[in-house]
Amino acid sequence: MTGEPLPAFRDDLDLTLAECWRLLQEGATSRHSAFHVPTVATLDEQGLPELRTIVLRAAEPERRLLRFHTDRRSAKIAQVARVPSGAIHIYDKPSGIQLRLAASLSIETDGDEVEAAWTASRSLSRICYRVTAAPGAEVEHPDEVAFDHDAADEGRSQFCVLLARIHRIEWLHLAHEGHRRAAFSFNELGEAPEWKGRWLVP
Repeated sequence: MTGEPLPAFRDDLDLTLAECWRLLQEGATSRHSAFHVPTVATLDEQGLPELRTIVLRAAEPERRLLRFHTDRRSAKIAQVARVPSGAIHIYDKPSGIQLRLAASLSIETDGDEVEAAWTASRSLSRICYRVTAAPGAEVEHPDEVAFDHDAADEGRSQFCVLLARIHRIEWLHLAHEGHRRAAFSFNELGEAPEWKGRWLVP
């Protein structure tokens, strides 16, 4: 809002990058954050983009990872297996901040990280994995959607983790005092891999 102190990250690339990850971490823990529900894009069989909103479950700056939960029968699983690249978009209107992320995607069905994610999930969330047909399957009427309420594993066999390892971040901050736009690319070459930032024309 005009008249309030301008955030320090407006003119500092390092602080801007830190703010990107702070917002993603906040989104992973706060349902009230716009960063809690990013739009994730993959490519379908024809090479066309498919978009969907997925709840962000974790953000780890050190590993450059975002974690999502999904049903292993969903179409995005086959899409990621075929083309393990994706894009993620988030826009928070009150702050005027937009993030566009490029990532390498992978699916994890087993292992300690997956088991920990399943154990931490709420019972209400687990119900989604008890649906008897694959997500997106055609039905004559919504009432035909059936759930296996007696599933011994509570739906665990259909649960998996979608990991997005971020290699590019584009930041846009819309403000009355002047817009700011920056891009960050992760450079894996050299002895000390690091993020490289640069300002862009808004």
